[in-house]
Amino acid sequence: MHSCNPIRKILSLIALVLLLTVTSNSVYAGFAVPDVAAGDAAGIQNVGEGKALFKANCAACHAIDKKVVGPALGGIWDKWENEAKLTDWIHNPSKFLESGDPYAQVLKSNDIESPMTPFPQLTTDQINDILVYLKNPNAGEAAAPAAATATTAGASDEGSSNWYLWALIIFLLTLAGLLWSVTSKLDKVVREKEGEVVEDVPLSKKIFNKNTLLVLLLIGSILLVVNIFGGAIDLGRSQGYAPDQPIRFSHALHVGQNQIECQYCHVGVEKSRHASIPGTQICMNCHKYVQEGPKYGKDEIAKIYEYSGWDPDKSKFVREPKNIEWVKIHNLPDHVYFNHSQHVKVGGIKCQTCHGKVEEYEVMKQFAPLSMGWCINCHRQTEVKFAENKYYSVFQKYQDELKKGTKSKITVEDIGGTDCQKCHY
Repeated sequence: MHSCNPIRKILSLIALVLLLTVTSNSVYAGFAVPDVAAGDAAGIQNVGEGKALFKANCAACHAIDKKVVGPALGGIWDKWENEAKLTDWIHNPSKFLESGDPYAQVLKSNDIESPMTPFPQLTTDQINDILVYLKNPNAGEAAAPAAATATTAGASDEGSSNWYLWALIIFLLTLAGLLWSVTSKLDKVVREKEGEVVEDVPLSKKIFNKNTLLVLLLIGSILLVVNIFGGAIDLGRSQGYAPDQPIRFSHALHVGQNQIECQYCHVGVEKSRHASIPGTQICMNCHKYVQEGPKYGKDEIAKIYEYSGWDPDKSKFVREPKNIEWVKIHNLPDHVYFNHSQHVKVGGIKCQTCHGKVEEYEVMKQFAPLSMGWCINCHRQTEVKFAENKYYSVFQKYQDELKKGTKSKITVEDIGGTDCQKCHY
């Protein structure tokens, strides 16, 4: 009789392989993240909220389609059994690694260079919004071509209207010349009929005479005075100032391409008067691992290592750090008080409002004039968002007027934003 042991062993081996396969698949089973259709308004809103959360919390270390400090996050949902475990990982990575979960062993075996930062403040809904954005990063942008077409049409209309304007100016100047010529000839005929001898005066003498000289002197004097006053008013202002810095830092790369939020580096912007200049420790959060840039190679990052005391060969700090002596760009007079937290945290003002499209700047510059008139005009025009900020709940009178409809909006001027004492205390 033939023994069945070999067959049993083969069947056992097959069963073991199937078990391992099922176990492995269960670890990487993944979970569903919804696709967002073009007409899904709620989904597009979730994508927008997820994008803002991603930029504020994740973009410093992650991108969607490439490794930065951490891995690319596109398709991350396919690597987790369910959203609950991913949420546990995001809330407390260290605790999850020690939980004994099968995927925790996989994460440990990946030899992660930089530990994941915990984000216990993120709710499950917020994490879900981030995942929806990661899967649908371009949702809601389908209308962009139409907007661009509208913009092009607007530019075309503007160019067309400018053409008509110049044609009208040329027509009026020609008409004025003809009328001046006709009236001059009629005047000559009338004077000759009255028996007056009229001498023909060359056109050059008619134009360049004493009266013309006096008019030109008057116009020149007015322009000179205006120029002097304008220069005095602009004294000390530096609109367009873009100095060379000790390290070539590209906002276009960091903010525009890598989508790092301004607050990640300028940590004081929501907490104090000053936005604060980031120290080298913030730079080194990424540049311990990112050692070469797309434009300047290793040269500029080597300067960061020099200031921070980091040795890239030994992968550790070997010297005391030194402060980077950045050249200050935005300067206000000593008698002017300005508070970043009041504008950013309370007022909800975007950085670009005062600093321009920073995400496009290869070299940082002063965008706005920062003059008193510029600030006052902004206070006169900017609407206070009462409904979105409890800070303004003390203005009960205005709250009641908005509810009754006697006022359509409240501006910063209405709550004292143009009082002298607000800025000149």
